[in-house]
This record gives sequence, structure tokens and C-alpha cells, in this order.
Amino acid sequence: MSDPTGKPREACGVAGVWGATGDAAPLVRTMLTALQHRGRQSAGIVACRDGRMERRAGAGRVDEVFATPGSLPSGPGAVGHVRYATSGDRAPGGTPSDAELAQPVVAGPADRPVLAVAHNGTLVDAERAAAAHGVSHAADHSDTALLTRLLHTATRGGAVSPLAALHDVLPTLTGAYALVLTDGLRMYGVRDPHAFRPLCLGRLGDAWLLASESAALAAVGAVFVRELEPGEVVEVNGEGVHSSWLDVPGARRATCLFEYVYFARPDSVLGSRSVYRTRYAAGIALAEHAPPPPGAVDPVVVAVPETARVAADGYAWRSRLPSVQGLLRHSGAGRSFIGGSAEDREATVRAKLSAVPAAVAGRSVLLVDDSLVRGTTMATVVALVRAAGARDIHLRIASPPHRRPCFYGIDTGRGDTLFAAGRTDDRLAAELGCESAEFLPLADLVRATGTGADQLCTACLDGRYPTAEPVGHPIELTRKRALK
Repeated sequence: MSDPTGKPREACGVAGVWGATGDAAPLVRTMLTALQHRGRQSAGIVACRDGRMERRAGAGRVDEVFATPGSLPSGPGAVGHVRYATSGDRAPGGTPSDAELAQPVVAGPADRPVLAVAHNGTLVDAERAAAAHGVSHAADHSDTALLTRLLHTATRGGAVSPLAALHDVLPTLTGAYALVLTDGLRMYGVRDPHAFRPLCLGRLGDAWLLASESAALAAVGAVFVRELEPGEVVEVNGEGVHSSWLDVPGARRATCLFEYVYFARPDSVLGSRSVYRTRYAAGIALAEHAPPPPGAVDPVVVAVPETARVAADGYAWRSRLPSVQGLLRHSGAGRSFIGGSAEDREATVRAKLSAVPAAVAGRSVLLVDDSLVRGTTMATVVALVRAAGARDIHLRIASPPHRRPCFYGIDTGRGDTLFAAGRTDDRLAAELGCESAEFLPLADLVRATGTGADQLCTACLDGRYPTAEPVGHPIELTRKRALK
């Protein structure tokens, strides 16, 4: 699901620094820039000094929201967020703006907030969770707003510690949440009991850092310490890092497989496994499963920029074919998840990608992408390569076809928008305008991660939802057939 092809939107990115020498916000800004691929709709930072918080946030990319040093809040501790919209963003009484939905979300008096929460993920039972706590979710713009309100209420005006509030509230929720939050006096990191979304811990001098990906730690020269475990809560204060675990019996680890395939940066580490190595291994396995067709004329491998490049390199190496830059992604183009309609995504493809006739004209093209989800603009990509003179085009996808929606923070769309649902590979190829289309089997992809299938969430590929079986709207879940 490569950059401009209109596939699912990113998972959000969270970051935090505690105990910095000088101001922490510049470090968090750099970390958020390294996580920009996880969300471009808004960005925000809350900085802390002596228990007081200062929030700066707005719509747009990190470099737009924090264009100058003076735009950053001040303090030795800070938490930050880059956002994209999910089904957890609500619109009571109208559609809230990206600026209104920017995180971190704060709670408490407007002139002296007492809690700031940055959240990556989606709650699948927000309405029921709110009702269980005796509140309404109707007034909240997002799941994060509800979560922040529940945590703030649980602290009882400071009588209960944020750590105790986390242990009280979070076990009552179902869904994905990787959290970085602060009460102004300490920083907390939380990974949900299924570990759907990534969160890791780092060290820079005397400061402790939290980030969605290890690449964000490297961006500021920090040392990667480890990933948080499923259900782990870390409290960072002047005495160091202290861990505890949420009490959620029966929850199994189910890290999102799509983080390996598409979302995470290739220079990040997930589950002690290099994302780069996983994608390269997937490309090799794809070449073994779906080699170039017999009779291919002067065949070449072309990656759909950018996230498919590593898999394409693996495919080319195993196939002993040249990998050529048959598609160019124009400078400054980000991942195209903002355009909501098929027409928007097609226009985005044409604006951000161009084919190179000198690389593909008269040749059989093995077009490698990391995934095919909505598929509404892959036809445009194929058409660009065809117009550049390709003799024939064979689509090779380094993951299985997506047939079920995600309910844990990835906007893949509903089941009826998933292109592979109800289509054979031959029909899919015909509708996309290519001669053939083949996918990497799930077992081969799981093997490439170096992780067991029982440690991954593969629901969008095989319908095995770790928490419950969805029915109807993403928020409407039944607990009857929860898979443990």
C-alpha cells in the first residue's frame, strides 16, 4: 500500500521526552517529524515545567505547525502526537476541524490543565465503555477525548494518581491504544494488552524517551532500550522508569501485521525484528511463489514508491532481474491518505507519480507493491506504466489480499470497499488492466516477520479478530466469538 495510491491511512504517531537538559519540545518535534509518515493531518506538543503544562497544536504537518523555534512550548518534559483520522474520530453536531482534533488532548481547567494524552489506536467499544462509566460519548470529538475524560474523572481531582487511574480505566476498554501521557509531574507510556500498535522506550543522556517507532529515537541520537510489552504501563519520573501491567485476563498478543508490511519505517524494529529484513524476505518469498511468467520479454522489476521498494529489491534479487526506477515519486509528496474519494485518490496518484518510458518501454514489467487494499487507484498506476510503453504488466503483491476491515486504528474502509473481496485474482487483474496479479500467501508473510501467527493480528487478511467478531458498523461488535 504505497504512498500515493490511496490505500489505508496511517496509524498515528506518539512521542515523549522526560528529564531533558533544557527544553524537551525540540526533541519531540524532531521525533514527530521522523513519525510524519504515520499522520499528516495535525500535530501537537504539550511541554511541562514544575507541574505546569503548555500546549501548542494545529492542523498540518509538523514543520507547518511548529515552523519556528518560538512556536514550541517550553519545559524539560514533553509529549507529542501526529494524527490521521480513524473511525474513532466523531462529529457530534458537525464535523470538527483537524485543528480541533489535534492531540495531545488535555483535561482540567483551561488555564492549568492537569492531564495531557496522546493516543495511537481506536477503541472498538467506546459507546459501551462510556455507558459503563456513567457518561455519554456523544459530546466527544474522538475516542481520545473520551479516554482523557475517563482518566481525568478517575483521578478524582488529584486524590487518585494517574497510574491508579490507568489501571482502573484501561481494563474496561477494548481496542487498540498506545499512549504517551503526562500529568505535568511525570510521564507515562502504555501499550494495550494485545500490543496492536508499537511503542518503544529509549534513553538520551539522563532523559527517557517514548516513541511509536525506534526510528524516531534514532532521529535524535537516542539509544533504543526496548519495546513495551503487551499491557505494560511505564511511569517515568525523577527516579527512573517503573513498570506495571494491566489486569486483562485472556488477552493475547496480536501486533498488527500491517505495521511490518506498510506502516512502519523500514529502519525501525518491531518485535525485535528489522522491518527492512521482513520486507526484503517477503519480496524473496513472493518471487518464489509468483515468479515472472514464462515468455516475459526483457523483464524488469518496478516498485510502486515508496514502501514497496524493499520488497521489490528482494523480488528482483531472487528472480535475478534488474530493478529499475520505472515510477518516480515527486519530491515533497507525502503518503496520500487525505483524499477520501476514489476520484481524489486517482488525482493524487497522477499528481505524485510519473512513469519513466526509458525504463519500461517494450519490456515485461513485474510491478511490485506491498499491499492492495481499496485498489481504486492501482488501475491508475497500471495505466501510467502502460502509457509509458510497457509491453505487459504483471502485478505482484508482497502480502495477501485484504478481505476484511480493520477495527484497531487502520482506516482500511468497510468490507464493501476492499478491492479483493469477492474477486478472483484473474478478475482482479482484468479490472486493474494488467496481465496477471498474484499475492504472497499469509503463511509466507508471517514467516518473513520471524514471529508466530499467534503473536500477530491478521484479521484484515483472514477474519481472525483478536477481540471480537465485528458485525455492521466498526463500533458495533459482538463478544460471542471472541478469539483468544
